[in-house]
Amino acid sequence: MASVSIRRRQTKSGSRFQVRYRLGGRTYPLVHGGSFLTMKEARLRRDLVAGELAVGRNPAETLRALVETPQRRTFADLYDAFTASRVDVAETTKINYGTHRIRLVDLLGDRDPQTIGWQDVQGVVSSLADDLAPLSVRNYLGTLRIVLDFADLDPNPARDRRVKLPRPEESLPNPPTSAEVETIIVNAARRWRLAIRVLEQTGMRVGELVACEWGDVDRANLRLRIRTGKTAAARRWVPVPEWLIEEIEETCPPDDRTALRRVFPGAGRQTIGNAMRNACKTAGIASYSPHDLRHRFISVKIREGIPVTEIAAHVGHSRKSLTLDTYAHVLIDE
Repeated sequence: MASVSIRRRQTKSGSRFQVRYRLGGRTYPLVHGGSFLTMKEARLRRDLVAGELAVGRNPAETLRALVETPQRRTFADLYDAFTASRVDVAETTKINYGTHRIRLVDLLGDRDPQTIGWQDVQGVVSSLADDLAPLSVRNYLGTLRIVLDFADLDPNPARDRRVKLPRPEESLPNPPTSAEVETIIVNAARRWRLAIRVLEQTGMRVGELVACEWGDVDRANLRLRIRTGKTAAARRWVPVPEWLIEEIEETCPPDDRTALRRVFPGAGRQTIGNAMRNACKTAGIASYSPHDLRHRFISVKIREGIPVTEIAAHVGHSRKSLTLDTYAHVLIDE
């Protein structure tokens, strides 16, 4: 039968009280459970060991945990654990998490998440605002909020009302002209020219294009299926000119067009965005982003007199007022 006892032992420095226990009867060896200066401390250890023995556990694990220094968890560790847990999100979201990790870990990587306060979060926001647009800063803060939610911080300092975001700058969309689009495509890396052309001809969001698979290509009806998005309006079919469908098909042999294979393998928000910016820089024109092509597409359709309801359905707007409010005032030279 398991047992625990206290033995008084005289040493050169004085009396010591040793706790010893057995995991079974007398055939089991005595195990050292601690040595103390006072009987009070020894009794506390004895009671702890006795409790572990009473429920059938080996006290060694509990005693080891008492003397071991707990491993310190940093924000970088937390962020990696968070991203590994997000098996429920789309690939494009994972790419965003990876992008945000670079800046957030640079600012908070060595910190213990439990010590992060709202002032620290405000410092992160201020640092990001030095070279990022207000909308980008908001997106970074959104990621920081859910990472700290994952750490069960209550209250979450990133959700504190005292954290202030930079005020967005109101600017009118300025889509590229047809000549500028052609210049961008000519100067872009060959690998991304077709992707840029598809964005210009369809008004798709770059994330929708990145997620497009061969199972989403409807050759018979000349359209692409958009499966990303949280609303019914976002999930839709997008018409594509026949000549452009043919160019898309030329990039992959028929036998290799498996349903889950990406139409634009290796494409990402950053890669296409960087391709456009580099092309603009090479050509010496104003810098444009993939979303500027979406602005251009919608603006052209409005100028052509296409009904706003039809345009909104095409580009995945849930309300036609969004299409009008954002794009109706945009003027282009064609």
